Amino acid sequence: MRHTRHLTAIGAMLALTATACSGSGGGSGSSGDTIEIGQIASLTGNFTPLGQTDKLGAALAVQQINAAGGVLGKKLHITVKNDESDPQQAITGFNDLAGSGVVAFVGTPVSNAALAVEPLAKQKQLPYVSTAAVDQQVKPPSPYVYMTPLTAGVVSEQLLKYFKANGMTKMAVAYDTQNAFAKTGWEDMKAKAAQYGITFVDTETFTTTQTNFTSVLQHVRGSGAKGLMVWATGAPAVILAKQFAGADMGGTKLVYSHAEASSLFTEPVGAAGEGIILASSLAVIGNELPTSAAKTAALKMAEPYQKANGSYPPGFAFDGYNAVQLIAAAIKKADSTDPKKIASALDTLTLQTSVGTYKYTSSDHAGLGVDQVAVNTIKSGHIVPTDWTKVQLKASLTP
Repeated sequence: MRHTRHLTAIGAMLALTATACSGSGGGSGSSGDTIEIGQIASLTGNFTPLGQTDKLGAALAVQQINAAGGVLGKKLHITVKNDESDPQQAITGFNDLAGSGVVAFVGTPVSNAALAVEPLAKQKQLPYVSTAAVDQQVKPPSPYVYMTPLTAGVVSEQLLKYFKANGMTKMAVAYDTQNAFAKTGWEDMKAKAAQYGITFVDTETFTTTQTNFTSVLQHVRGSGAKGLMVWATGAPAVILAKQFAGADMGGTKLVYSHAEASSLFTEPVGAAGEGIILASSLAVIGNELPTSAAKTAALKMAEPYQKANGSYPPGFAFDGYNAVQLIAAAIKKADSTDPKKIASALDTLTLQTSVGTYKYTSSDHAGLGVDQVAVNTIKSGHIVPTDWTKVQLKASLTP
């Protein structure tokens, strides 16, 4: 999703949050009146919109926590390193900050980069709360590595439930073979499909740089599929959606994962997005949630973010925000800034956040379940819950 208007807008957002204790150089360590946190974010490169909004969300969390008195009587300070959307640069950034006294990390939103950094977090014994939505980083659970986004696994299961409930039992799929998140999402959905009575009658693949999806759409149209499930991030998702809208797809529904659940997708896709089905965290539809702790937590983040930046926060901003919240809660629970004690606290942490209630355990470093996945549609450029999800949320969130 490399669109100039988004990068310009995001640059303006960053200026508005410059006071939220974020920096670009090495930290001074956790001593005196400051607790140092590191962040790896994609501030340039293919995934700039994800990394920039991750940074905004994390900065807002630091700002709110410090305004409320900080943690253990100390202020949080977050130092950000740019991974340039590249795994090797993520490694470089992590190593630079790891030697500067940081007690924990907010991780990159780029799946391939997150997987590259994971071994370093274990090696250096520094808690790393990733904002990348790739299941392999926590399945099986990896010491010191946690994540804030919904896993592809819980999203795929909720979408399969939706397909079954809406008679979409014959589906097609298209996924990016160069994207670890996309491959994981498809593999998990394929493994669970039969359990929900779903048959995938056509499987299509593409690459991250692909711009022509004519043959993909022709194959799907001839397959008799009721819907096309797309696993992708970035530019291909927008391009495919526009070409889908311009093709005669005979009533076939277009479905996306939570990776597209933000204005970073809905704005560039424009009118072509009308009627697309897509999953999301609960926070993405915060204004539409029934009165609940989840809605209160979502709007506590969303309202000041929107006031400062002029738009409702995308899911990536919530991921960065929640990563800081989780780290701060673990420091408080551990009553210590010792990284090992923070990791131990994360292993038993339950926390209500803007996307739902995380329940980390030693065997679950993802923390969110299927009930915290919304299935939505796009109407007039807005992401709104489907009637099916409204029923689900009323049952799961209403006291």
